[in-house]
This record gives sequence, C-alpha cells and structure tokens, in this order.
Amino acid sequence: MIAFSPSFKKSIEERIKNGTLKVAGQNSVSLASIKSVPAAINKSSAGSESMRNLQALGRMKTGRMNKTEAAYSQYLEALKACGEIVWWKFEAIKLRLADNTFYTPDFFLLMANGQLECREVKGGYWTDDARVKIKVAAGLFPFRFVAVQKKPNKQGGGWKTEVFE
Repeated sequence: MIAFSPSFKKSIEERIKNGTLKVAGQNSVSLASIKSVPAAINKSSAGSESMRNLQALGRMKTGRMNKTEAAYSQYLEALKACGEIVWWKFEAIKLRLADNTFYTPDFFLLMANGQLECREVKGGYWTDDARVKIKVAAGLFPFRFVAVQKKPNKQGGGWKTEVFE
C-alpha cells in the first residue's frame, strides 16, 4: 500500500483550496469538484485514475530534470571536481527488466575506481513499483544501484543514500 506523509496530503488539500492543483485533462481543480481528496490520496492501487493524476503533477518530460535532480547534478559536479567520479550523465541508459517493463535510472556514473553506478533521486516518497524496479534491476545488472533523497535543511541538508544489492 502506498503511504503519503501528512504534510504531502495537507499540501494537496491546500492546492485544491487555492485552485493551483492541475489535473490532466482539466484546467484546474476546485474543492467543490473533489470531495474525497484523502480517499484519492490513500488509494492503494497505483494504477487508479486519481493516483495517475497526482503522479503526473511531478513528472517531467524525458531528458528534463526536476528541481531535486538539478540540485543533485550540482552535487555530482562537485564530486567530479574532487575526483570521486569521472563522468556522469542524466537518463543515459534504459534497462529492460522484463517484457514491456523498463527502468531508466536518473543518473549513470563512472566512479574514480572504475565502477559503474546508477543513482535514483527521489523527492519525498517512493511508489511501490519504483522500489520494486530498482531492486529487480540490482539483481539483473552488474552496476551498483543507489537511491538518493534530499535531507531537509533542519536536519542539516545533504543527501541520504540507500544502496540496493
């Protein structure tokens, strides 16, 4: 089941109230048009219409970075300047996990020791299928897979990592 933080739910409700929430196929959503926001957010099926509309809010076109990915690319440039990594590229490879199932890591890196690494940058939450895909990819391919999340400034900032092996 997908769990969303209370702050995420509150931000969605606030965006509905002030009219800034955009849903695919509509100009905007009014509070009157959506009476069951918490029910839509708590849907356990990632394939539901409401879940797809919520996910679409944060999706960028292929090859374009969101703000978190752009911040992480600056961090990678700093690592490159320090000599920890030799090369990196955004959405460089697309891995086939099964028939009609693919995984595109956010960043593909060549480490200074010659190791290839795939890094997945996540904002606040993980969907179940994203976590499964990175675990399956880690089992199929000879790369190191690392998930990265930005730490809040009140926790000192920086990046939290999780290695999948």
